[in-house]
Amino acid sequence: MLGRNELCPCGSGRKYKRCCLNKDVVSERAGRKVVLSQKQYSELYTRIQEYSKQDKFKEEYEKAKEMFYIVEDESINAKFERFFNTYFVQDHIMESKKVMTVDFYEANRDNLNTKEVEILRNLFESYVGIYEVKEVLDGQILLTDCLTQKEVYTEDVNLLKDFKVGSCMIARIVSVEDTSILIDVTISISNAVKDIICSDIVNLFNQYEDLYKDMSTFLIHHTHILYKYMQQLLDPSIAEYLKQQKDEKMNKATQEVALTSEDSNEDECRVCFALRQNVEKDNIDSCIAFWNEYKQVHGEVKGSENGWAAAVEYHIKKVAGENITQAQISKKYEISPSTLGKRYKDLKVS
Repeated sequence: MLGRNELCPCGSGRKYKRCCLNKDVVSERAGRKVVLSQKQYSELYTRIQEYSKQDKFKEEYEKAKEMFYIVEDESINAKFERFFNTYFVQDHIMESKKVMTVDFYEANRDNLNTKEVEILRNLFESYVGIYEVKEVLDGQILLTDCLTQKEVYTEDVNLLKDFKVGSCMIARIVSVEDTSILIDVTISISNAVKDIICSDIVNLFNQYEDLYKDMSTFLIHHTHILYKYMQQLLDPSIAEYLKQQKDEKMNKATQEVALTSEDSNEDECRVCFALRQNVEKDNIDSCIAFWNEYKQVHGEVKGSENGWAAAVEYHIKKVAGENITQAQISKKYEISPSTLGKRYKDLKVS
């Protein structure tokens, strides 16, 4: 064992007591802060989870499952139950337009202390993101959010001990007092996977940018998208399932589009294309006719074709008296129920 006055073996040229010994002390302190923060978070999270188990939230629980899970296989989905529980209490937008954490806060505000209120407010703004290690420091790691370019320091160094500068991950960060901790499972990803996911998310944001003020707001409302990437990365069978589904949709759409009129304008084709990819044969003609009539009256429309297509299908099925939910339709078009709700309101106002 090295003496306090011997040179440190790290090559710094400084004495051990002034170098790595200090690093050990800093790391130990950081570790204690993380443990305390995790305890505070876990205690509050447990209370929120118990609150969410009330009978009045059963329907919302089922809607959240429809939005979150990719395949209908209980054995596969059981692997992601922890992810889902976090999604349900922190991200799922209910019919009340609130997430569970907000509902919990409003129902229990008189019984919450200052620290708990602060944690809840940080949870309101948390999301699953793509991060890259920018710098490894004593007791801290500096991460860059690859989608917002914001930087955040985390003291969760033990969890990230195998990550180096340039390493990338899918993670969820929550601030507890002055400590940033990572919750759920943090997944290491390659730079190539990081680039693919970031490109996909940016493209989606560009389609919906008229609905969200910035990327952070978009991610807060679409956290389920990153959770779905997590599911694919952790279970290759899900990725294969999605590939097959995509191929089948593309083949169907290609055949259907060949039958459409060549004089349709570009915007019409995009929405009709999305409809033909997703709507069943019994409803497709009604959806296309309704959309063409809407376009004729309103002219140019802004926003994602998937958002408009989802609203059209939801409207037609509601008129037909079908028992359908916004969560079911949103999942088909890979959008959030809140986005569908906004477009559906646009259709109804007209």
